[in-house]
Order: sequence, then C-alpha cells, then structure tokens
Amino acid sequence: MDYYVSLLGEDSNSGLSETQPWRSIERVNATQLLPGDSVWFQANHTFIGNLRLTEVKQRQTDEARIVTIGSYGLGKATIDAGFGTGFVAKNRGGVHLVNLNFVGAGASKNTGSGISFINTLPEGTKLSDIRIHRVDVSGFKHAGVNFTAQPTDNSSSGFHNVRITNTTSHDNSDAGIICIGAWNPERNGYAHADFYIGNCSAYRNAGIPGKGSHSGNGIVLAQVDGALIEHCRAYENGRLNDYEGGGPVGIWTWDANRVVIQFNESHHNRTGSSKDGGGFDLDGGVTNSVVQYNYSHDNDGAGFLLAQFEGAPPFCGNVVRYNLSVNDGRRNRYGGIHLWSTGANGGITDATFYENTVYTTKSADGNPAGIDCSSDGVRNIRFCNNRFYTDGKADCVRGQMNRNVIFKNNTFETNSNFPKAPVAVRFQCSRLKK
Repeated sequence: MDYYVSLLGEDSNSGLSETQPWRSIERVNATQLLPGDSVWFQANHTFIGNLRLTEVKQRQTDEARIVTIGSYGLGKATIDAGFGTGFVAKNRGGVHLVNLNFVGAGASKNTGSGISFINTLPEGTKLSDIRIHRVDVSGFKHAGVNFTAQPTDNSSSGFHNVRITNTTSHDNSDAGIICIGAWNPERNGYAHADFYIGNCSAYRNAGIPGKGSHSGNGIVLAQVDGALIEHCRAYENGRLNDYEGGGPVGIWTWDANRVVIQFNESHHNRTGSSKDGGGFDLDGGVTNSVVQYNYSHDNDGAGFLLAQFEGAPPFCGNVVRYNLSVNDGRRNRYGGIHLWSTGANGGITDATFYENTVYTTKSADGNPAGIDCSSDGVRNIRFCNNRFYTDGKADCVRGQMNRNVIFKNNTFETNSNFPKAPVAVRFQCSRLKK
C-alpha cells in the first residue's frame, strides 16, 4: 500500500491517495506497515511527532519486503521530533528513508537520536537492506543517525547491507553517524557487515559534557566487517568532549575488519580534553583496513591516528597511503601521523605507511610533529616514500630511532622560510577536495 500524509488531510481519510491523505504522524504509527508498504509525507510541510516502525516477521528475500518512507512533491518534508527520537525501527530491516528532514528541539534540550535502528534479536541475527538517502538530521542529543546492536544473548547480531548516501548530520551532541555492536572482544565475528557511507557530511556535533566516554564524533563505525566510507566531510565536531580517557575523531573505526576510508576531508575537529580531536583514526582491534586519498587539516589531534587500547582485539595488517595532513595536532602533543599503543594484544603490528604528505607548523596551544611513532607498543611498522615538511619550529619526527619502525626513502624537510604549505602540498590539497 502507498499511504500519503499532508497537513491538508484528515486522519479519518483512507490515506491511499494524494486526494485522501492522512494528517498526522500518530495515524502513521497506528498502522501496521508491512513489507512492500510506503509512506509519503507532503514536501515543504512540517509534521510534529516521532515516527516508529514496530517489529514484524519478514522474509529474508524479495525486494517487495522494503518499507519506504519519504516525501512527495517538490522539496522535502520535515519531521519535527521535539524532545524525542525522529525515527526508530526496532528489530526491523528492509527500510528505506529518502528525501526527508529530521529536526530535534536542539542538542541541549532533546533526549533522543535523529534516526535510530536497534537490533535486540539473539543468535547472531543480521537485519538487512537499510537505505538512508538525501536526509538531513539536526538538533538531537545523541547521534544524528544511529545503528545499535543490543542482542539479548550478547551475540553478534546487528545489521548488514546498509547504505547511507547524500545525508547530512549536524548540530547534534554525541555523533553525526554511528554504528556499534555488543562489545565482546572474545567473540568471533562482528555485529555488522557491508556498510557503505558515501557523500555524507557530519559537522558541529559538539559532544556531551560529562558523558563519561568519548563524545562528539563525526562518523564512526564499530564492530563491522566490510565497510566503505568515501567522499564524506567531517568538521567542527567534538569541542564539548571533556572525557580524559579518550576523545572524538572526525572519521574513524574500531574493532573492525576490512574497512576502506577514502577520498574524504576531515578538518577543524576539536576536543575539550587532552585526548584526540583528530581527523582520521584506525583504533582498537582494526585489521586489514585501508586509509587512502584523504585530506586532514587544522585538527586539534592527529591527522591520521593508529591506536590500540588495553583489552582490544589484535590490531594488524593495515595500510595508510596517499593521504595529506596539513597543520594537524593543533592541541596537546600529536603528530600529523601518530601511533599510540599500550602494547595490548601485541600492540599495533604490521602497518604500512607510504606516499603520504604531512605539513606541520608550530602551534600556540600544542606541541605538534610531522610524525610521532615513539610508542613502545608497535611492531613491524614501515614508512616508505612519505614526505614530511615542517616550518623549522615544529618537530619533524618523533621516534625515528624506534627499533620497531622501518624508514625507507622518505623525505624530511625543515625550512623556516615556509610561510604556508609547499606548492606540491597545495596541489594535492586542491586535488583531494574535488
């Protein structure tokens, strides 16, 4: 069935045509939407309420099982969620959200998320076929877009075949776009699989003071096997994070396998603590992943961070290549490229960095360096054919004598006459921004 909703309609109507539309979100929530149904809100109208999809048993094949919610007419409809969550689907896959705005009462007043998918099913159940396209989300306390696995048996239940495209998540508190599973480092397998995030923006997600864990991230994927983040932008996130145990990052992943992060820009991300506030990060238990063709600049923390924390699964087999960092590490003590590990589970092992360019200048609020690989918890780290430039006032390299790090055919140049990034760096910068 195709259902239509308009402020010019009535909830007593059939809802089955543009001439007989329903009027309210409450009427939509009162209807058991079945696989194959769709709900269309009239463009340029604002509907007050909180959309909910109730659990329903579904077949795991057949395109007709998709429930689509979107706008009809020219423009986008707006869902004004007030103090609550804009859209929540619990234990449901097969959902497409297209061409909509979700707004909350403001990050300091709202108590929910913009879009929330929750899986509590046991036995490693994966819910699939979820699309979020051309959606704008703002003004929520938690995440703009949130995928959460909370299985009752602490198994690897979660989501797979998820695509988030041309979506903007901004001016929320905790995060722009996030997925997380049940944390169990002893478990084999991952909660989520096959995530694609493309042409999305996450900005001014400032963080939640006093949360007790890192807050204010742009885009972060956890417990995922197989993901691609590309052509996205993350900026001005994290300034209200006050957690000293860890901070926010523009685009990152942790406890994950086979993640590719490419052709993105992450800049002016902040932290209110002494931790993080960086551009890109492979963190705690990431394996077999690639960070390439990204542009990081003017972040409080590292441009490109690899970190392994205590209790995380093994961290190995990652590649960082063809990236550009300009003036990162504006606060605290970070490198444009930075490695940090406690040595947990072997520390950071078997990582390769090649053909990256880093330009670093002195900061009034921090002690930046082109590269910091001084951590003792690293093994078999290789730097080949990278270029490091400083202004003569910032360190070029920290940890060059680390016996667990191999340097080959890299360029290190310190020049007090550099008023700005060298021509080669500016050229790469403009190329990556296209």
